[in-house]
Amino acid sequence: MIAEFFFWIFQIREKHIFCMKILIVDDNREICQLIESILLSEGYDVESCYNPLEFKGILKKSKPKLIITDLLMHGYDGKTLTIDIKSNPQTQHIKIMMMSAHPDAVKLMEKAGVDDFLTKPFEIDDLVNKVEFLMK
Repeated sequence: MIAEFFFWIFQIREKHIFCMKILIVDDNREICQLIESILLSEGYDVESCYNPLEFKGILKKSKPKLIITDLLMHGYDGKTLTIDIKSNPQTQHIKIMMMSAHPDAVKLMEKAGVDDFLTKPFEIDDLVNKVEFLMK
């Protein structure tokens, strides 16, 4: 019984307590809030950025392990964001999951160096499974 308890605590600590931050960058506040709500309920530490032009300031202080971003945003698109992060030696380790409903998004994603892709509209299970894989 005690061994089972400690095993359960270890699993919670592995997934939740020591889980690094996830940053959501999307100019659609509702999408950010939806994804944030889903991932918070899964125990992840999540922060949203509704203005893509401000993500660099948040990036410096929050040091995320994963960024979830949209391809098409006003002012700063997801492809440019990805290229900026992946070309910087200080941030190139950050995983990036891009999401989009754009028909050519997969081609654009591959050129930018994205780690995973989520098609909009998405299923909650798909989002959670992809995040879990990228956070390992």
